[in-house]
Amino acid sequence: MSDRRRQQRREIRLQQRESAWLQKALFALGKAEETREKLADTLDEDPVPYTITIQGEDLLMEDLEEALQGRIERLMDTVRERRRSLR
Repeated sequence: MSDRRRQQRREIRLQQRESAWLQKALFALGKAEETREKLADTLDEDPVPYTITIQGEDLLMEDLEEALQGRIERLMDTVRERRRSLR
């Protein structure tokens, strides 16, 4: 197998790993949000939008989750294309 082909396979594996870790992060964010909602229910409060503050600005977790999902989809599209080109 050529060095170039080996390098391409390594890059594909690393992109797959990145995607897997981002999927795990997305899952964890969902679980954190669910737990926060359960706490609000326990306290008999209305859940407020789940946000984080970055550099003084509030960011909705929903927006972060959408951005992560978009990155995951782009990575997987790239992986599929690169696998096809290796055949």
